[in-house]
Parts: sequence; C-alpha cells; structure tokens
Amino acid sequence: MRAAVLTHYDRKGTDLEIREIAVPAPDDEEVLVKIIAAAVNPLDNMIIRGEVKLIVPYSMPLVMGNEFAGVVEKTGRNAVRFKPGDRVYGRMPLEKIGAFAGYAAVKESALAVIPEYLSYEEAATVPLTALTAMQAFEIMEVKAGESVFISGGTGSLGAMAIPVAKRLGLHVYTNGSGDSEERVRKLGAEKFIVKRGSCPGYAG
Repeated sequence: MRAAVLTHYDRKGTDLEIREIAVPAPDDEEVLVKIIAAAVNPLDNMIIRGEVKLIVPYSMPLVMGNEFAGVVEKTGRNAVRFKPGDRVYGRMPLEKIGAFAGYAAVKESALAVIPEYLSYEEAATVPLTALTAMQAFEIMEVKAGESVFISGGTGSLGAMAIPVAKRLGLHVYTNGSGDSEERVRKLGAEKFIVKRGSCPGYAG
C-alpha cells in the first residue's frame, strides 16, 4: 500500500515521502481499516517539526496521520464491536499514528461508527477537534445550565465545541466575523458578539 512517510524531523519541513509499504496486520484487539479519507491538522505539523518528540519519541521512518475515516476490512480475534464493511472513524493513538496510508490497524476502542449524515471526508475531520472540546469541558467541570463563552467560535474548534456545549446543556456565547453569525447560531450559539472591525464595510 502507499503511505506518506516522515523520514526526519525538520522545523521548516513540510515534505513527506510517498512509499510502498506492507499492509499492517491487526493484533487481537485491533481492527484493520481501509482508509477512505484522512484529515490534516496542526498536530501533524507539530510532529513533523519535532515539537512532540519529548512526549512521544517516534522512530523513523514514521507513517504520518492522526485522524481518518474508512471501512472495516477485518477484525482481530478479540475485536467484536465492528464487522467488515462497517463505516468507521477515529483518531490514531498518539503513540501509534499512521492514517496517511491505504490501511491502518487501530484498537477498536479508538473507533466509532460514522453517522449516516456524515460523509467520509466530514467524519475524518471530527475526532481530534471533538476530543479537544470534550477535554476542555471536562477540565472546566461544567454543569448543565451554566454559561460558557467560546472565543472565536466561528473557527473549526468552535464548530465542534458549540454543539458539544449545547449537548452538555450549556448556554453558549461566542464571537467572530459577522458573516458567520447565522451559521454558528444554527450550531447552538445563543448570543453572538461581532468582533470589532469584522462587519462588511466597517472602516473604524
């Protein structure tokens, strides 16, 4: 299979080498997923630049990629939550990334079934952003009925954090460019503050 491989850390680097490598064999608790779509996010750039090597000292060459969506190809002996043909998405464990490839073997606990209303491309963008939002709310120890302000909620994190906050029963306030107000209100924002200077035609 083809894979995008990092051969060395480079603080200014963005290039990955495309190589032909063997399809991974899932262990007893893993699921082999045929990758249909993979997302690129800032964490990938941090890994390329070597900014996480004190946390996870990767061995080179390294197949890159953290988030993905695809179809279950086969399952390990003890992996019983999914069956071949299931549409799934997930985030590779930090110590074993590798979503920029034709296939990936991943623990079944890191996978979820893709909802019918999401395409593979849409689903691949969800896991890391959703995890970031959930971890933030867990650290804050939020409770239903409380209010939360999500700064810059018109961005990619806000697009995930706002509906997660609403699902947790929070009142959501946010801000951003005025042309995005309708979109974030549909996501669940109750109050929207237009950032100074973001209104069309505003010159002050």
